[in-house]
Amino acid sequence: MLVLQPWALGQTTLNQLQQQAEQNRRLLQLQQQRIEQLNRDLANLDAATKQQIQELRRLEAEMTRLERERAELTRQITLLESQKQQAEARIASLQKELAGLRERLSALLQSLHRERAGRYLPLLRAESFTDLSVRSRWVGVLGQHQTDLMDRIKTTVRQLDEERVRLELLVNTLSERRAERQQRITALAQNRQTVQLTLANLRRQQAGRQIILRETLQAQAQLRAELQVLQGRIAAELRRIAEERRRAEEERRRREAEERRRRELQAQREREAALVLPSVPREVVGALQFPVRGGRVAEPYGFQGNDWQTLQGSEASSPIVAAADGVVIDSLFIANLGYTLTIRHSDQMATQYVNVLEPRVSVGQRVAQGQVIGFTGGGVLIPSNQMWFRVIVIDSDGSFRYVDPSRYY
Repeated sequence: MLVLQPWALGQTTLNQLQQQAEQNRRLLQLQQQRIEQLNRDLANLDAATKQQIQELRRLEAEMTRLERERAELTRQITLLESQKQQAEARIASLQKELAGLRERLSALLQSLHRERAGRYLPLLRAESFTDLSVRSRWVGVLGQHQTDLMDRIKTTVRQLDEERVRLELLVNTLSERRAERQQRITALAQNRQTVQLTLANLRRQQAGRQIILRETLQAQAQLRAELQVLQGRIAAELRRIAEERRRAEEERRRREAEERRRRELQAQREREAALVLPSVPREVVGALQFPVRGGRVAEPYGFQGNDWQTLQGSEASSPIVAAADGVVIDSLFIANLGYTLTIRHSDQMATQYVNVLEPRVSVGQRVAQGQVIGFTGGGVLIPSNQMWFRVIVIDSDGSFRYVDPSRYY
């Protein structure tokens, strides 16, 4: 067997790295859009939260003012009720005193009527007319004093009753005002509860958005780190390929002109023969075995411009087998694509297996057709029960191309 050109397979690795880098860039762009949207959502939630906090403070200040007014009204009502009770007690006392005066005056009149003569005998015993006049006038003054006293008590009772009515009206008015304040306080308390629930909901949304933003930023940082690693590997691969090409170029320059011409003619004849002969080197490798046990073709070669065939197993971590006898020449791990195994079957053909979870073979190991080389599900961009399968045909000039694997089964 002829040895494959190292830079040819290196170009395959470079293409894979570049594809992975482009996928990471697209993911970074999507994550950046997501971060910007989350920042806008958080800004809107923050503004709404500040607005609700201001409304809550306004409601609490209004409730505090109304509670102070209610307390002041309660104090005034208590004072007026005390004054009303004092007035009622004074009215009761005066009414009792008035009743006593009425009884005494009634008894006096009845006594004067029954014992008119007997009541006037002291007057007749006066020693002189002057004495008689004084005694008679004293009896009249005594009756008039009782009458005047009753009139003053009635006037005082009427005034106290009017004051009691006025106090009662004031108490009723202040009670109505206090009840109105209480209703407003109750309504404000309900509004405050609604604002508090809205504020709590906004804070929960803020916390959820912050968690998502933190996780997205972490994923973005991880992707950036992976992208840097990929860019470093791409740069190293480019340098390696350039160095290989430079060495090959120097080697070709050292050859004799005649030998160079001969090889060019031979290569030309091989290229012309390759255009005529079938591209499937079955005479060397034979028919390929389907690489996923119990699987099927989920997406054919060329679907959406892909240069691979998507194979799907019966379950996650389906066994992957070697399509033909050969030697493992490359095992590359990419975080989002898992392991990529490349097996050389001849100097004209190689196969490639993408999304390998756990390789069962290593570079340089010879494998047999049907031998388990790993399981599906190594990456996150490809479902765990699928695998990308490529068939690589190497031309005599060292160039390579991907062909439809279904032509080899």
